[in-house]
Amino acid sequence: MLRGIRQRTIASYIILFCIFILLFFLNHFYVINVFTVLLGCFWATFFICWFTTRRLIEPLEQITSVAQEMAGGILDTEIRVAGDEEIDELAWSINYMARELRKNLFTITEERNRARAILNSMADGVIALDKNGTIILINPAVEKLLKVKETETLGRELIKVVRNYELDELFNRALQSRQAVLSNELQMLTPEPRLFRVHVTPINGSNGEKMGVVGLLRDVTQRRKLEKMRTEFVANVSHELRTPLTSINGFMETLLDGAIDDPVIARRFLEIMNTESNRLSRLVDDLLQLSKLEYRKGNLNKQPVNLTEVIRDTVEVFKNRAAEKNLSFTSDIPELPEVPGDQGLLVQVMVNLVDNAIKYTPEGNSVTVGASFDGQQIRVFVKDTGIGIPEESLSRVFERFYRVDKARSRDVGGTGLGLSISKHIVEAHGGKIWAESHSEGSTFIFTLPLGQ
Repeated sequence: MLRGIRQRTIASYIILFCIFILLFFLNHFYVINVFTVLLGCFWATFFICWFTTRRLIEPLEQITSVAQEMAGGILDTEIRVAGDEEIDELAWSINYMARELRKNLFTITEERNRARAILNSMADGVIALDKNGTIILINPAVEKLLKVKETETLGRELIKVVRNYELDELFNRALQSRQAVLSNELQMLTPEPRLFRVHVTPINGSNGEKMGVVGLLRDVTQRRKLEKMRTEFVANVSHELRTPLTSINGFMETLLDGAIDDPVIARRFLEIMNTESNRLSRLVDDLLQLSKLEYRKGNLNKQPVNLTEVIRDTVEVFKNRAAEKNLSFTSDIPELPEVPGDQGLLVQVMVNLVDNAIKYTPEGNSVTVGASFDGQQIRVFVKDTGIGIPEESLSRVFERFYRVDKARSRDVGGTGLGLSISKHIVEAHGGKIWAESHSEGSTFIFTLPLGQ
């Protein structure tokens, strides 16, 4: 191709040279006007220049312009092909290259967008480093976790972005050994402490060259917490069941050994066994209800509930028990709007809170039940002037089987599940429940929204 262009250029100059020789001989053998000679030279030169410009310079300028646009990323422009000459073949080749580049670029863009969509949708964090140990990619999960932006982390060392020596050591080990590294459990501050399972894998090129590493961070904090809760739950259930069963078995053996012949002892033992069996029955009932609440959470059959009547009826039920303990039992319940909910479950919340307040408030003190409405939600509280709750126990009183005073709780017949059940019910209705304690007792408060 270049050879043809070169030949055409040389031929143009030879033709121009021949014209000049011809004019010279004509002028030598014939008397020709100088003006005629100059005019002939001008037209010959003009023709050669036009031909060279038309067939050589203009196509090359167009090719150069389109090539510069391609270098800038514009691949839609094509060179107009006029014929089958060498420059036209060059233009056709560049057009073909542009079309292939467009196809390849489209394919690469699609793959990149697909990979980015996968990374963005992953709940696990992904961090990629190059062979020098600097960050080349993080996904939105890491951005949310570490409160950073990808643009701010690119090109930086991992230890400067994630202030965790163990994580940095895992990535460095994978970089140096070219082998996958797995961490069973790694604690990071984000800013609260979280546990992660980290898997770091080397990235190798097609020729085996080390290109970097990619790490997958899976948050296992909630899983570990649930496993711990499950373990504690099993242990607590076993303990709660063992205590009354042991008591029943002990008294039963005593009766079988001959105590049944003594009517007084036999009756007292049977009364204790009856109390313990009732306690077992309540415990099983509460466990079953907790299970049902967790299963039905977010799927309650809600109907308009008159919370004013629910609270007043509960207060009326417990008046006699409060009087037996010489407690001042007062209530301040205004007319409240109806809330969407399960009336039976909301009654149980009120019964649990008022029952606990009366159980754990010493004689001669007071229990107050009140409610208010702020336009968006209803706020209900049960306040007592008892011994109060230690600060460290306020956040745990709604846990299953958690008791501030275990011995006293068993004496009053509690299963340790009432507050946990109440929390599940309130949260299933879209509300919140919490406890406050002060020098003169404690207050349990829950809220219910009107729009749930």
